[in-house]
Amino acid sequence: MKSSVMNLAMPICLVVIGATIGSVGIYIGDTDDAPGAALLGILLMIGTVAFAVRTAWRRSHRDRKP
Repeated sequence: MKSSVMNLAMPICLVVIGATIGSVGIYIGDTDDAPGAALLGILLMIGTVAFAVRTAWRRSHRDRKP
């Protein structure tokens, strides 16, 4: 069984990586006047947060025993 710290480390890393890549996409979209790149950056950030929440939810419920 993994510790609760490891159960939280993966989702936090996913959020940080997704937010970084998403913010770079938004910056490039704003700088280059490409609204599609900014939209992709926003969608990537939303998707990464949703994936991280799902991962944290599954990991927290997987460790519980009935």
